[in-house]
Amino acid sequence: MTLRRRVLIASGSAFGVVLLGFIIVIIQFGSVSSSQTRLDNVLSPATQLADSLILAQTSASGDLSDYILTGSEEALASYQSSLSTTSSLESSLIALLGEGDPALTALVESSAAAQRAWVSADAQPALDAMADGNTAKAARITNRKKAGTTYDSMILASSALQVEIENQRATTVNAVSGSARTLGFFLILGGLILLGGFISYFIFFQRWVIYPLMDIRKDLQLATRDPAHTHPIEPLGPPEFITLAKDAEGLRRKLVSEIDDAATARKGLQQDAPLVAAVRAEMQVDSRIHCPGIAIAGLASNAEGSLAGDYWDYVPLDDHRVALIIADVSGHGPTSNVVALRVRAIMKAALAESGSLEDAVKLAAASTIADEHFVTAILMQFNTSTNTVEWINAGHPAAIGVTHDKQDFYLDVTGPLISSLGGIWEVQSRSFEPGDVVLGVTDGFLEGQALTTGESEAESSSVARVLRSMDAPVRRQPEEIVHRLVSHIREVAPRWHSDDTTVVAISRLD
Repeated sequence: MTLRRRVLIASGSAFGVVLLGFIIVIIQFGSVSSSQTRLDNVLSPATQLADSLILAQTSASGDLSDYILTGSEEALASYQSSLSTTSSLESSLIALLGEGDPALTALVESSAAAQRAWVSADAQPALDAMADGNTAKAARITNRKKAGTTYDSMILASSALQVEIENQRATTVNAVSGSARTLGFFLILGGLILLGGFISYFIFFQRWVIYPLMDIRKDLQLATRDPAHTHPIEPLGPPEFITLAKDAEGLRRKLVSEIDDAATARKGLQQDAPLVAAVRAEMQVDSRIHCPGIAIAGLASNAEGSLAGDYWDYVPLDDHRVALIIADVSGHGPTSNVVALRVRAIMKAALAESGSLEDAVKLAAASTIADEHFVTAILMQFNTSTNTVEWINAGHPAAIGVTHDKQDFYLDVTGPLISSLGGIWEVQSRSFEPGDVVLGVTDGFLEGQALTTGESEAESSSVARVLRSMDAPVRRQPEEIVHRLVSHIREVAPRWHSDDTTVVAISRLD
């Protein structure tokens, strides 16, 4: 995933979390604010009005009784004032509650109706009797069962109103408290999420950006400080950094190649320059032309000057077959190179003529009858129609193979080295499926490793382990395989230029 996409995803996620938290907080705040407003502006005043209504109704009943017993005009005035107060309180309650709470409004109206029933059944008849001067009749009316019943109904209706208002007020208080606690919880949770997000951002920024940059910087510093500039720059981190590291690695490889060419050129000045140039041109291999389904890339490094006894080459036989030659002539310098040129030409001609690995080796051996040098070689023929590889290994280091499922195999020796002594060479074969890769090397590559064992099997196993560590897409790029292996070996090799070195990678494509 690219760094840009990671930043966008992280930013989008953070924005989404913050937005969700903001919405939740706003909703909770609105709930708290609405409940608190109803509590302050409606329920608390309604509670006081309901309490006052019951007191006024009780006072009106008491004042009526005093007036009937004493005939005091002050008691009558007090009764009328209390009755007027109850009517005013009922109107205030209805206006306060409005249409927002029909249940409470109905209770207010029920209390008013009960009060009117009491006035009609008790208060007003008693007052009429008193106006006629009939105190006894007024007392009988007040003491009637009906008068008591209507009074109790009035008080019960007002009490029911009072209780319902108190219940709603308590419920609203609890709701406000709960909403406030929830709001506090979300605020604390939001703070923790922001803190966790900041810490996560810091950690992932370190992991995604700082650490990859530090590793690439470290590789660049090591590659710069190393006199041979052999330390590879590993591609790691997000794709942008991988691309940067690959570009830097490409530059390093180019510089190392130029440095090697300059070193060999200085040594080559001691030899016949025009001849050296011609020989080097003859030994060059164009790995861009190959059999369909097969990709090949190789690299050769000389121990002395510009001439080498190592070489590699290949011969396309038809649309499904290609033959590969990797050989190493004993010794160094011009004499070894002459033998290498002759053996290479004979092998290529024999393969092009008959495609027979055995004929190519036998003819090469016959050409060395007067030579003091001997030749180790491995000849391989890859067939994409049968998915096989045939080989003859004439005393050469075993070619190292890794299958598509990362199982290693080796193309071991099948006969003696090529020399004037002749010999018998056996052709062997094995499967070579899509995704498989074979690495052919000369002994200079294996012996250059900084291994304490000095055993070729251990050295080959070390190379096979590096091959297995490469991803499948990399194993389909032989040029990349060669460069990575050479970079790896050169970094740890104390004797890289002590012998001619050749490395060739062959990948079976899909």
